[in-house]
Amino acid sequence: MFAGIILLIGLMFLATQLMIQGSTGAWPSITVASELGIPADRVFSDWMILERPIWFILGDVQLCILLVLAAALAYWVMDWTDEMLSRIFGRPPPELAREPELADSGKSV
Repeated sequence: MFAGIILLIGLMFLATQLMIQGSTGAWPSITVASELGIPADRVFSDWMILERPIWFILGDVQLCILLVLAAALAYWVMDWTDEMLSRIFGRPPPELAREPELADSGKSV
């Protein structure tokens, strides 16, 4: 459910960008930096090897893409956690929890 909420928010940001593009003709840049008001000339660290990837994620990647990827990661983490906990506590996985139905031979007792 958490992953679905994040995915829905990401799709809403994408729809907002498409609506703005349709009305103005210019693609709006909705990024983490634009939403948080981070100026473009801010230096995040003294290490160039860290400053470039951080600015790429904050200032260049669209927020809707980050939210969709975060939803996929959240879904995978929840699925993996459920699988590991079921192994630890002895619950069978959901696909094995149901017992197969036996066919009725027609001779009821």
